[in-house]
Amino acid sequence: MKKTLCNDYLEITIDSLGAELTAIKLRSGIDVLWPGKEGVWNSHAPLLFPWSGRIKNGLFTHKGKTFEGNIHGFIGHTEHRCTAESADTLSFEASSSSDTLKLFPYDFCLVQTFKLENTKLTHTVEVTNTGAEPMFFGLGFHPGFICPFAQEKTVAGKVKNAAGKVKDAARYELVFDTPERPDLIDITKNGLPSGIKTPLFYRETRGIALTDDLFKGETVCLAGLKGSSITLRERPPRQSNDGFQNGGETHSLPKSSSAVLQAVEVGIEDIPYLLLWSAATEKLEFICIEPWYSLPDFESAESEWETKQNLLRLEAGNTFTARLALTFHIA
Repeated sequence: MKKTLCNDYLEITIDSLGAELTAIKLRSGIDVLWPGKEGVWNSHAPLLFPWSGRIKNGLFTHKGKTFEGNIHGFIGHTEHRCTAESADTLSFEASSSSDTLKLFPYDFCLVQTFKLENTKLTHTVEVTNTGAEPMFFGLGFHPGFICPFAQEKTVAGKVKNAAGKVKDAARYELVFDTPERPDLIDITKNGLPSGIKTPLFYRETRGIALTDDLFKGETVCLAGLKGSSITLRERPPRQSNDGFQNGGETHSLPKSSSAVLQAVEVGIEDIPYLLLWSAATEKLEFICIEPWYSLPDFESAESEWETKQNLLRLEAGNTFTARLALTFHIA
């Protein structure tokens, strides 16, 4: 079942399977969210729960029982119930069951809420421990954005002039809202952190230039960011102060069918890790900007679940709240 929210600026679609965003469009019809593509990456913006990334050897144990741990957990493949619907908000809920207890040994209730406010979309996740003991879990967001930005509206389910046809990936950059010098977390060929961290830059900087071969299917995993957002945008003209045509002030919000995307701003405040990833395509087609609250298993990890590093601990009866804010600058 799919549900849609729209206002004067945006239209979003959410699938009850995983409560996953499957489309973000400007009201002009231009796609912003990656629409999925077989053989490249066929997802859009899955929530990662009850772990993010990979589990060492694909298995973990808890109290003598062994569980299989597929990449990114199972909530993205779990049917949700729509529990609230209004003009600007949709909420979906999933709870532990006899099926989930075969995959994850804790009782929980998870609520995902999507709220539109002008050109801002907020995705809030509330995880409640409904069991009698502390729960250990991971969580992460995984939205993918078309890059280079689509220039024309969707026709017959395909984004026209989206990737590498109108503008080149080298025309784009990721910009932090404050100077940063994050740590780069080394990820091994198994997709697991090795435990080695090195500074990503020699000195503090505001941006990362994109290229077609920046990722090659590899993940860039960052820690130690201080700011509140990272923005995907086309490189600004030389005379512009910061990349937005009006020198950084707020744009008036166009309601016409001619609106185009100028930038995607992703909130990262109070989220400890930021992962950047794209598929190993010849030309960059999309980029995933992924704020995570936990990391994959370390190469040195033991199999016992509650001994694993970077998991969140939630006491019985308590609720953990995660929030992803996406702001779409349009002109």
